[in-house]
Amino acid sequence: MRGDIVYRIYGRHQGRVNDSYFGTFRTRAEAEAEIANLVLREMHGQNWAAQYHNEGFVVREHAVATDFEVPTRPKPRDRYAVEIATVENGPGVWASLRATVLKRTEMNAFERICEYERDYPSMYQAFEPFRQAGRELALVSRHYTRAAVLDLASGKIIAEETEDPPGSGFCPIGFYVPDWWDIHDASTIPGSEYWNADDEWPLGDFGFVWGCHWGDDTSWKVQYLDLRRVHDGIIGRDDRFGYVKLATTPTVGSASLIFDSSTVGSAHATPSLPPAFIDVQRHAGKTRVRFNVELDFDLESGVVDADDLSGMNRSRA
Repeated sequence: MRGDIVYRIYGRHQGRVNDSYFGTFRTRAEAEAEIANLVLREMHGQNWAAQYHNEGFVVREHAVATDFEVPTRPKPRDRYAVEIATVENGPGVWASLRATVLKRTEMNAFERICEYERDYPSMYQAFEPFRQAGRELALVSRHYTRAAVLDLASGKIIAEETEDPPGSGFCPIGFYVPDWWDIHDASTIPGSEYWNADDEWPLGDFGFVWGCHWGDDTSWKVQYLDLRRVHDGIIGRDDRFGYVKLATTPTVGSASLIFDSSTVGSAHATPSLPPAFIDVQRHAGKTRVRFNVELDFDLESGVVDADDLSGMNRSRA
């Protein structure tokens, strides 16, 4: 937080104009412990510090100049799960699901938060807890062609698509909202020498939904979710990436989000990873996303399939 003191390590060498930066720590004791490790480091059988930092290492205090605080762990995705039960609706009618949202406690047990129903017999990965502006929320899909946002504190739906036109027959299979810990790690903290606005991102104000268009479940497609106004009851969605086929399979899912009674009382859950087919990064204020996609090529000519190519950055006709 702004005004807090952190401790930066620098290596000094005779004749070198600029000192070398070796990280920032929250306490002086942590910084001094790291210096002790640096002093003992060897390279090619020789003492590395004596070769390249022969005037030793120094700790310099620095005042944090940002109000940003690193989000806590575990991530919301690792703190919540859903327990699902099938609800039979009679002959010739799809079964639905009753989803009970559970929260992992400090004792590694689970407590019930709320319930909702989904009008489709499979959950897939249509449950994505995330955080935004200090609140814990979750993307869910109560209707199989719509996205909704659940407030995990109150257990109430605070935003839901009307399907006029956001989904337009696009059936959510899974959601992903990048968390700060999906992009960053503990090696950089506020007050670090190279800290910048990119290190204070993402904020939980955008995400992705993948699924299929009605009548085309041969592969999953992906769309963008604008979550900036969910507290006003509004979810934005568009197909800015075109009609591209994700390189994944219909069985993709996140077992960590489906409640398993055998995990109760066990060690804390392994931190979740982002979907293997979506990679989001930000540099110098510019955000980029990389998808794993399917492309078919003619073996003789090496030419990419015309339909695959035309689907890039274009809406489905």
